[in-house]
Amino acid sequence: MEKTVSETSYRVTIPGLLRAKGRPRLGNGRTYTDAKTAQAEKHIQRHAIEQIGKPCLMGPLCVSLQISIEPPSSWSRRKRFQALAGQILPVSRPDIDNQMKTAADALNGIMWKDDAQIVDAHLTRRYGPQSMTVIEVQPL
Repeated sequence: MEKTVSETSYRVTIPGLLRAKGRPRLGNGRTYTDAKTAQAEKHIQRHAIEQIGKPCLMGPLCVSLQISIEPPSSWSRRKRFQALAGQILPVSRPDIDNQMKTAADALNGIMWKDDAQIVDAHLTRRYGPQSMTVIEVQPL
């Protein structure tokens, strides 16, 4: 039986704003991840396991990361409308590549064996009605 795309692709929705990967910390002669980044990774892991289990894919992978950011409540109604319509784009921190790094590291051993397997990555960040991240993975 031939597999369809839906049988080989996985989709995980992570509520809330995706935190950027923090700088490695040094202490007692070793390197470690800061507490806020570790907490963000656990949040991603929990939602991924609840939604798809632990498929731990092997081989090359294509990953799509779609980040949705809720516009600040301090913005006027007009500016919020423009942001939701795509007329204003989120060009502030955190950097999208650091957000990707948080998600990729968090899903090691869950979605894939190692994030080095990612050979194609598609990243988008837009304003949306609520903050969340959708991660789609497809083996190549």
